[in-house]
Amino acid sequence: MASHAHNSDHFAHSADATTDHNCPSQTMAAIIYEDSNKSLEATSAIESVVPLHIHVEHAVRQYFNALGDELPTDLYELILRQVELPLLTVVLEQSRGNQSKCAQILGLNRGTLRKKLKTYGLMA
Repeated sequence: MASHAHNSDHFAHSADATTDHNCPSQTMAAIIYEDSNKSLEATSAIESVVPLHIHVEHAVRQYFNALGDELPTDLYELILRQVELPLLTVVLEQSRGNQSKCAQILGLNRGTLRKKLKTYGLMA
């Protein structure tokens, strides 16, 4: 079985992006994107809201199914980056770019938040 190095910069960012099922990082991104679209549809009716951990479990199971016999590497980091970027983006938007408020909402100190924002290229 071949190992695959994961680089989050290789993730597909839209449903129109071509997914290379031989590239685990692109496969995970496509699964998460598809799952998030289903989530958006599901949240339109309040009674159909599903907890986040259910979506994550579903995405990880789909990811392993898509890989078949291939074993991923750095899966923890891969998933954290997929969750952390949109989390930071949305909370920063909701706090209207106020990093102190954003850090407070996230339960991070401002220095840690700034480091993460730099990592993801979200610094203004």
